[in-house]
Amino acid sequence: MQENFINVGAIRTRYLSEGSGGTPIVFVHGGTIGDVSSASNAEDFEPLIAEIGKDRLAIAVDRLGQGYTDNPSEDEVIGWTMKGSVQHFIAFLEELGKGPYHLVGHSRGGYVVTRTTLERPDLVASLTIGDSNTVAPGGARNEGIHLRNPHKPGTREAMEFTTNAYYFSPETLSPASIDKKLEILATPKIRKAIARMGPGGYRVKHFLPDLAKDREELFMRLANEPLQRRVQILWAYNDPTAPIEMGYSLFELIAKHQPRTSIHIVNQSGHSLYRERFENFIRVLKDHLEGVTDGC
Repeated sequence: MQENFINVGAIRTRYLSEGSGGTPIVFVHGGTIGDVSSASNAEDFEPLIAEIGKDRLAIAVDRLGQGYTDNPSEDEVIGWTMKGSVQHFIAFLEELGKGPYHLVGHSRGGYVVTRTTLERPDLVASLTIGDSNTVAPGGARNEGIHLRNPHKPGTREAMEFTTNAYYFSPETLSPASIDKKLEILATPKIRKAIARMGPGGYRVKHFLPDLAKDREELFMRLANEPLQRRVQILWAYNDPTAPIEMGYSLFELIAKHQPRTSIHIVNQSGHSLYRERFENFIRVLKDHLEGVTDGC
């Protein structure tokens, strides 16, 4: 698996890749810039990249300010919001120059790829959304879980508590994965982002209020215009952060105008369905990709 860096404007952007040929597939992780609880990054998708990379080019990117991708300018407020993350991702796809792409977004990454499909369908071959309470109508439950965490943020104990809460089978997340997340949290870049977004910072001043407005605008657009590409929704029945009702609501919202919309519910899985039920996820994803190729 190759580690790559590309300049997206002034942002040095990291991504992992495997394979070649075919229509490329790009995996987009969740989490939030300056989030001390999860440290989501491109490595989250390593098993998927390895498998999909056998047949086509598979890519996973570190989103703006997350993983090993540069932080936005400290004075550029939009870069510290979800809108900035979407803009950076679109610019990343343009800079790669390999589109159109099959996009797969998990959690808040689902919001990023849905927005991209709505704004720039020319860059998109198909869309897969996984357990994204950010892009689905309704209220998420993440904050309640984090508020119950008795451990110091950024520690192994805090990370293990989050894993136990998010996963149906916590052992699915390997110690090596936790080590990588703790390594990322310890980098000076991430520490700066945490300070910028922390108490009294950009999270409450800009990120959350901007996201609330952008979500409402997104729901209004989806209620009145189609996503112009085939859509697949994958949802874990036991996700404690995104109740199954949110998945159903998202399906109804998108399917109203896009007949090529499907939803797959997988039992006995928590938030990270692609890890906990890898074989189910990869089978459904490959069927989806083949359907797009066949024009279905």
